[in-house]
Amino acid sequence: MKSYKDYLKESKQTWKFKIKSIHQLSNDDCDRIEKHLMKYDSTGLGAEKKTMLQSTPRDFPSHRGYEVFSYEFETKLPVSAHQIKIEIGNMLGMSESTFKVRGAHEADIDEDQKQVEAESILADGEYKDAEKVNSDEHYGDKFNTSFVKELLKLRKQKEKDSE
Repeated sequence: MKSYKDYLKESKQTWKFKIKSIHQLSNDDCDRIEKHLMKYDSTGLGAEKKTMLQSTPRDFPSHRGYEVFSYEFETKLPVSAHQIKIEIGNMLGMSESTFKVRGAHEADIDEDQKQVEAESILADGEYKDAEKVNSDEHYGDKFNTSFVKELLKLRKQKEKDSE
């Protein structure tokens, strides 16, 4: 079980994303994206980065002979890359095949185009990451006897207070 401090640390977390496009975004488009991302408490788009001309860009295998333009940004509120992609695509009228949005926290595709699989915590049958709990404190004969003793103390206290 997480402590309150752990929840506070998580609440200050930021999520990093990267927008990749085979078409260069205009300054007006970048401004519109920045304004839209303010609802996720974004820090704004980073500087444009451009790859060299590629015969088959990694993220756009169906397009041949394009440069890829990328823009990085961070949000302070959690959001999925898919949601941002849909919203930006609808706002700018771009098709899904010409731009991608990737989150740094989401799985990426490696060179062989195979999905990198993260190991699930739920798949661990031995619960190695779980807290060690003393079962006597929560159930069993020792717990029941201490519970009954506590009830008797409360009963005696209540009788004493009513006199």
